[in-house]
Amino acid sequence: MEKVFVSPMTYRQGEDILWNHLDDILAFGKKGLLVTDGFVYQMVGEKLLKKLINQGGKISSWLVEEERVQDEFDYVIALGGGRAIDLGKSLAFESNRCCVVVPTSASTDAPTSRISVEYRDGYFKKYAYYAKSPDLVLVDTAILVNSPAHFLASGIADGLATSIEARTVRENLGVNTLGAMPTLASAAIAEKCREVLFEYSEAAVEANKKQEITPAFEAVVEANTLLSGIGFESGGLSIAHALHNAMVSLWGSEIKGSHGQIIALTTLQHLQIEDRKEELDEYQKLFEKLNLPVSYEELSIFPSAEELRKVTELAFSPEDGIIRSQSPATKEQVYQTLLTFRKTREI
Repeated sequence: MEKVFVSPMTYRQGEDILWNHLDDILAFGKKGLLVTDGFVYQMVGEKLLKKLINQGGKISSWLVEEERVQDEFDYVIALGGGRAIDLGKSLAFESNRCCVVVPTSASTDAPTSRISVEYRDGYFKKYAYYAKSPDLVLVDTAILVNSPAHFLASGIADGLATSIEARTVRENLGVNTLGAMPTLASAAIAEKCREVLFEYSEAAVEANKKQEITPAFEAVVEANTLLSGIGFESGGLSIAHALHNAMVSLWGSEIKGSHGQIIALTTLQHLQIEDRKEELDEYQKLFEKLNLPVSYEELSIFPSAEELRKVTELAFSPEDGIIRSQSPATKEQVYQTLLTFRKTREI
């Protein structure tokens, strides 16, 4: 089987990087479409729109809470968090247009990937795969440092799942998100992501709380965004994300937690399923320091045994990570593990 590695065409990160590279955005064509939400538009989007227009760009905007006006465009600027980025990538790639991604937090590894997650009424629906990666990713740490620190912590959890899942894919000769074997490069990037996050996460979160751009903050932003993004996409997904998707498929918006917060829990479950006790202890200690969930109840979910049976069945979807990674985990093994992550028990 062939090996495949993908990445964004260009990734730039640093303080004020967005405002210093407006010409790079305008180089993608005459007409741009800014995709963002109302909150981010007020925070950053309106300023970006005006600056691009002042430099000769013809830019229209679509706030994702509203119905889209059918404007023509040569490129899309996806500005914001996961939803705006996913919708922006979807619109750009399905229209065969260029895509610029500008994240406003380091809460997920979505900015660099050629994948979007589709939800319906808050419930996980499916992954959407595209033929190309974003053309330009601009990660402005002056913007990110002003986002709440719990967003950064969520991204850390998502990033720490990367090496674990990529390892499962490699060890079992599974396939990555591209349906191919992972490269040595993707494995190295996934492991570097883990190394950086264990070394700098606590210091980065403290810097974020103080709104200080420090070397630790810069390192964790890069790990959450670039290293994790390449690591998961080219390295592959497995148990942790399959369990996440199963949970969101079953409970949807009943879960009171972000993507990364859910992944914190399912990463611990992944490690327990694989009987990696030392790593499980190491990860759980860090997650507790970062106030990340380590039980269902911390996500406001109080699952019955029957519901956890359903989660198990959903996690073994042929399109999801357990099957694609060729994990040897059995349904009964997964189910019994999930039961241990309930603080409360049925009477």
